[in-house]
Amino acid sequence: MEGNRTPSNLKADDNKDRKSALGRFPSLPPEPSVNPFLKDAYQFTPLELLKTILMLPLFLIRILILVVVFLVGYASVACALIGVKDPLYKPFSTWRRALLWPTRFCARVALFALGYYWIEVKGRPASREQAPIIVSNHISFVDPVYVFYSHMPVIVSARENLSLPIVGVFLRALQIIPVDRTSSTSRHNAGSQVRQRAIDNRWPHIMLFPEGTTTNGKALISFKAGAFAPGLPVQPIVVQYPHARVSPAWVDIALPNLLFRLMTQFVNFMKVEYLEVVEPTIRELSHPSEYAHRVRKLMAQALNVVCTEHTFVDVKLSMDAKKYGQPAELSQVEFGIMEKLFHLNYETAHEYLARFSAMDITHSGVLHIDEFLQALGLPRTSYTEEVFHLFDKSDKGYINFREFVAGLAFISTHTAFADTVKAAFDACDADADGLLSKSEVEKSIRAFFPELPSFKVDSLFDALDMDHNGVISWQEFNDFLQRNPEYLLVTLSAYPDLLKLPNN
Repeated sequence: MEGNRTPSNLKADDNKDRKSALGRFPSLPPEPSVNPFLKDAYQFTPLELLKTILMLPLFLIRILILVVVFLVGYASVACALIGVKDPLYKPFSTWRRALLWPTRFCARVALFALGYYWIEVKGRPASREQAPIIVSNHISFVDPVYVFYSHMPVIVSARENLSLPIVGVFLRALQIIPVDRTSSTSRHNAGSQVRQRAIDNRWPHIMLFPEGTTTNGKALISFKAGAFAPGLPVQPIVVQYPHARVSPAWVDIALPNLLFRLMTQFVNFMKVEYLEVVEPTIRELSHPSEYAHRVRKLMAQALNVVCTEHTFVDVKLSMDAKKYGQPAELSQVEFGIMEKLFHLNYETAHEYLARFSAMDITHSGVLHIDEFLQALGLPRTSYTEEVFHLFDKSDKGYINFREFVAGLAFISTHTAFADTVKAAFDACDADADGLLSKSEVEKSIRAFFPELPSFKVDSLFDALDMDHNGVISWQEFNDFLQRNPEYLLVTLSAYPDLLKLPNN
């Protein structure tokens, strides 16, 4: 098994670090050998086609069973919600929760209809008093169905799911904790609700999937700290799906397609293991991320898989990359690392992806130096080569999206960024009038790019002059470099003494 690649050991060999006038660029760990969002290759061979045709009668029977199960379950949750005004924040009474028990039975019948006739279970579930919170890896839509059948817990679910027809009714009856996965405020509020419900015995177990999204089961990605922030004992569950051809992993596949594949298999297999209850140490009570890391490590050992720092944002970036014509698998950056190092958010990462895609005219997923400089409108000189190699951490001769994000985020979040931008503006503002004329900008550019064609100088000036009034204000200059921080690196490469920094 690979060593854990976690935020606590992100620093690589310092000899490989490159240093700019802003200090050392961050060292990223090697890229993971496993892509947790890559679906298994599925070849629809003639034999598979024949088997699927032969399974169609059973498939239709299973569909009928699911329809009946759904109707019974829907009737059960509808009865449980009668007279309830606020199902998400007030625990149901004992008799009202009893109305949901038919739904639990329906969940097991649904698993049977999906081909999970026998589920191998190892270990013992802990009582709520021993561990009010359950955590599990997340591979398929099958996981929560099993957990609901086994525990009928409260779960955390995406807020947008509440608006889904029919499904939203089920989720309200299950009294989910809604969360917007892209909002830090929403995640914080969900964490508060997790704690409130976990310490209140009127609620059932709290069930969380700390990965926050589904994977192919070949790695455990970054854990959110929400399940561990309350500082209460948790019981980890690890789920596996042994399979020869059809994986139930819900990654890069439409749900109807996945359902059809599973339901045209005669039998599917599932293994569930309950690990020992884990209690936080005194230090972990105030450092929930360390608690999450320890639990993840235990789960990874039980599953015999590696840990990576991917998050749900990597999934979103992959989907965005497809829209830009970029290779989805090359647009994953292990966002957990970027969050820790640069406090990067999805919106900024998406902007970086849009810029990277515009630069990558071949849509190869990498930038060579000619493409990089063409996008910047700058010639190949010792200064621009130095900047390119600052991004190219691994000396491959090209920049991938991961390196591009790390480089831009390092510059734009640097503590000296604002001072450096101001120093650059003042250096260009020869008459100190607070505005940059075209002649001042051209003189500054030609000081280190004397052979740059006039039309490229004009193009750079027009990009800086956002209101097109013929001069560049401080705000325009600052805004431009906020969006294009690599130009600041070029300036510092040519004028390393522009800003004196303490030794890093």
